[in-house]
Amino acid sequence: MFVFGALGLLAMVAVFGTLAAIASLVCWLVFLPFRLLGLVFRGLALLLFVPFLLLLGLILLFAIGLPLALTVVTMAAPAVLLVLAIVWLARRVQRRTTA
Repeated sequence: MFVFGALGLLAMVAVFGTLAAIASLVCWLVFLPFRLLGLVFRGLALLLFVPFLLLLGLILLFAIGLPLALTVVTMAAPAVLLVLAIVWLARRVQRRTTA
């Protein structure tokens, strides 16, 4: 008797599992167009938001990039002037020796 009850329980689990899988597949197929439509609307919203993202990027470029560039130029100015002075002196001395 116990064996028949266990087999009956196993058959019932298999049948209900199959029915649940079929129901899940049907629900997935029914709701798939709405999910795809949601993706389309999300993509359109992103396309509408792209100009604002570009504007924000330009604002950040000027707010952060310009002061950063000025800082780097200010810090590099003594080294650049030193190199230019050395080149100028080297050319000046070279002109004197050739003339």
